Amino acid sequence: MAQNIGLSIKIFYGVVGILTTLAIDASLSQPLQAQDTDLETLCRLFPLNSRCQQVPGTTPVPPAPAPLPPTQPVPPTQPVPPTQPVPPAQRPVPPAQPAPLPPRTLRLLEERSGIAVSGHVGTPGIGAQVTGRIFPNLNARIGFSGLSFNREFTETDITYDTDVDLRTIPAFVDYFPNEDSGFRITGGLVYNGNQASGVAQTSTNDEGLPSYQIGGTSFDVTQVGTLQAEVDFPDFAPYIGVGWGNPVAFGKRWGFFMDLGVMFQRSPNVSLTAPGGASNPILASALERERENLEDELSRFRFYPVLQVGVTYQF
Repeated sequence: MAQNIGLSIKIFYGVVGILTTLAIDASLSQPLQAQDTDLETLCRLFPLNSRCQQVPGTTPVPPAPAPLPPTQPVPPTQPVPPTQPVPPAQRPVPPAQPAPLPPRTLRLLEERSGIAVSGHVGTPGIGAQVTGRIFPNLNARIGFSGLSFNREFTETDITYDTDVDLRTIPAFVDYFPNEDSGFRITGGLVYNGNQASGVAQTSTNDEGLPSYQIGGTSFDVTQVGTLQAEVDFPDFAPYIGVGWGNPVAFGKRWGFFMDLGVMFQRSPNVSLTAPGGASNPILASALERERENLEDELSRFRFYPVLQVGVTYQF
């Protein structure tokens, strides 16, 4: 009986100890479960807890590595064939010479401004011109020529002490049939300011007195006074001719040119004046005949020859 009571007491104390332990564990874990913010402490204490897999600061348990596939047997190394001997380096081939450029390309590479000035001398006088390139085979130029001199001319038995003024302003176009050649054909228009004025010199009549032979009639100086002549031409004259030299050729700086042509200035206009003709109708009629004869004599100048040479410079 006493043994049964002692055994019962031991069992009672054992049950009480177990329940006490469980109560203590429950009391310790309850505050951790109730506080969501202390999950990090829980995970540090119990890292294997299912709630601690995604918590930062904890080290997740890595999954077990997958089994490696069985390795394949490595085939034996094949023998490397011996390398072929490298032939000795050959002598380097020099680069081919570039083909020569055509003349037109060379001219383009040597292109200058296409504007040139020139000085010239010739039958129109002494002057200068400016030439500009329009196309490779077409130029335009404008200039001025002038000259003044004095000389004696004898026309219709009367000698005139004459002052001649040559004044022309040419505007030309030069066409080159072959742009590689200097030969050209020139045409254009000239402003013609050529004119002359003269004073008639007296001669001696049969009586040894100074006189004028006007219109086939002899007049005493006292009847005529001073006989004067004025000659001028129409304002504009066409021009046509040929020439050599292209002042604005590609690459050219200094050059030479020549013009040979004709200016169609037409027949001149002549006027004769004498103080005595106003009061002497016979003298006035003789002066008109003399004027007509003088125009006929000077009609040879309706075609004025142009020959001039000059030096050019292209900018």
